[in-house]
Amino acid sequence: MNKKDFFIKRYKQLGWDFVDANPKQAIRINTCNIEPEKLLIRLKKIGVKLIEIPFLKNAFWINKSRVSLGATAEYLLGFYSIQDAASQIPVSTFTKLRRKKVLDACAAPGGKTVQLANFMDNTGVIVAIDMSKKRLIALINHLERCHVKNSVVFHLDARQTSVLNIKFDRILIDAPCSGNFTV
Repeated sequence: MNKKDFFIKRYKQLGWDFVDANPKQAIRINTCNIEPEKLLIRLKKIGVKLIEIPFLKNAFWINKSRVSLGATAEYLLGFYSIQDAASQIPVSTFTKLRRKKVLDACAAPGGKTVQLANFMDNTGVIVAIDMSKKRLIALINHLERCHVKNSVVFHLDARQTSVLNIKFDRILIDAPCSGNFTV
């Protein structure tokens, strides 16, 4: 089985039907910024129809939208992140994150870092690192837009984290990113 067929089969097991090998666009509600029910009402008013993702919490596939999801007031206010459903799975496996020290070792562009902050209720600390200086700009912008208060960002290779002299309670390494459909 080639890589493309593997991904298509795996994504189908997760609930996707591929159309031209593109998974459905998804969002995840940033619960530190808004109650899910309030956001759902707001998005419905502007013509966004959502389908709840059954295997994730506060996550929805976009069924139909009259607006660009990256240009709504709700997006700009950090009420939700546009984040592929597969990218949300790694963080969803973590438990008891409040007040923990978490390393996000391949953090850019920041979707999983924001998700971690939500799971932590913006408590504890997230050390978000990435090797790519260029991608750090997207990470920092994402964290700022979503009002993440418990993170620090470093331009650092994960193999050099000993220079931080921190013992982490949890470590997230999602490399290559699970949301990237790469063949």
